Amino acid sequence: MNLTGRGKIYLSVIILALLFSYLIVNLNYFPYLGMAASLLLFILFAYKYKKVRTKETKLYLVFALLFSLLIFVRSEPLTSYLNFGAAIFFGFLLLLPTQEKGLGFTDYIYAAFLFIVKSVFTRSDYFLEFEKGKENSGSVKALDAVFGILVTIFLLVIILPLLSSANPFFQKMVSDFWNFLGLENLIKSIGFETIFIWLFRSIFFLFSIFIIPKLMTSMNKRDRYLLPLPFNKADFALVFPELITALVLIVFFVTQLQFYFATEETLKSLGLSHSQHTREVFTQLSLVAAIVMLLIYNGRHKTGFGKTLSWILGVQGIFLTLMALKSDFEYINAWGLTYKRLYGLTGVTWITGIFILFFENFRQKKEVVAFVKKTVIFSGAVLLIVNVLNFDYLIYHWQKARTGQGIDYTYLSSLSPDSLSYKEQILKLEEFGGDGYPLEIYNNKNPLRLIRKVENLKNKYSKLDFRTLNLLDFWQYQQIKSVDTEKFKARYENKPL
Repeated sequence: MNLTGRGKIYLSVIILALLFSYLIVNLNYFPYLGMAASLLLFILFAYKYKKVRTKETKLYLVFALLFSLLIFVRSEPLTSYLNFGAAIFFGFLLLLPTQEKGLGFTDYIYAAFLFIVKSVFTRSDYFLEFEKGKENSGSVKALDAVFGILVTIFLLVIILPLLSSANPFFQKMVSDFWNFLGLENLIKSIGFETIFIWLFRSIFFLFSIFIIPKLMTSMNKRDRYLLPLPFNKADFALVFPELITALVLIVFFVTQLQFYFATEETLKSLGLSHSQHTREVFTQLSLVAAIVMLLIYNGRHKTGFGKTLSWILGVQGIFLTLMALKSDFEYINAWGLTYKRLYGLTGVTWITGIFILFFENFRQKKEVVAFVKKTVIFSGAVLLIVNVLNFDYLIYHWQKARTGQGIDYTYLSSLSPDSLSYKEQILKLEEFGGDGYPLEIYNNKNPLRLIRKVENLKNKYSKLDFRTLNLLDFWQYQQIKSVDTEKFKARYENKPL
């Protein structure tokens, strides 16, 4: 085949689409490795054919590749979803054509959505294009025929059931034709599950060869992906709300000092326990700090009074985040680590970093788009740090969650395989899992949760499907693959919890 340059690129898209449909579409388990490999290949493929590569484009490439790789490394559900979302987000920033004006916060979301919509209706520059020659006509027709057959099957699967449900005569005709061809016996011999999965792969393949060339075409076309002007005004009349907020916060700081130095008796008279105090203070102060940040960002002032007010609010906002951090640290010191407490620390650290970035940008009198760009990059860096820290591992191996009865093994048994703790927890269950053990020694109200997690890992890797392979998931399996879960199930399945 003598394909043109565009034809070779489209042929590469077809090969990638076939590979993606196999790697991503499967049953029973999430395709960690399949998804990571597909995203990595697509991102590198798109970058290869992107014509304009700025410094930001290369930075987005690095973030997109790292988060794609981390989908394979981490198995904790929330972290996996965040990594997937970040890989998609930075991937679209990579595809997005360079804009004449910088993007605001809302523009980053709007631009990605608009880019996809416009791409769907863009005429693709890539298709199976052969150099002129009589010997190639048969190849073109054969490829067109294969594509046409796949589309026809896809349409018939959707249309025939709909029409049959609307007309009993048509339903009988379809049923008779179905029986005449012996398709039901064929489907039974192949297996409904096999047919379903390959049908879904065919749909995914068709969608991929439809959208990928269009995305590649759009990424190299100059276009505007900013919010329309009426929805993108930078300055709002926020001096009065900022002034009132600043005054309220001053009063709050005075009363907060009284709250911090209050005795246990005073707190009890107010109907508050120490844990309620720290937990509620953390949540409320974090929300108020975020609101303060929104006020400052949307009320960029040119007058001296407005600028001074922004600085005052900024300092107050940072104090609020420090108070929230103090509350969270106190709660961690009293009751150990949990997901909520660690993600709380992450959120407050993130807000504090944004405050610092904003006022550094404000002090240097730079355009606000520079602050927005730094915030996006900073957010990506924070998520990378979250992945490196591995909250599950920290919770179990650094400072275990506790209750009034001691270490909370009920909570610890809910940790993902990222904790690499299942073997140690099984040994603890074997040692203290008999009847009559005191909660101070082994506080686990639902031992079956841990057993089911171990069984799930053993079932998953009993027949290894490389598409669903996850690094920490598999590492945890290697530690517990010899555990006999049947004896634990016999002990606890009929035991009231």
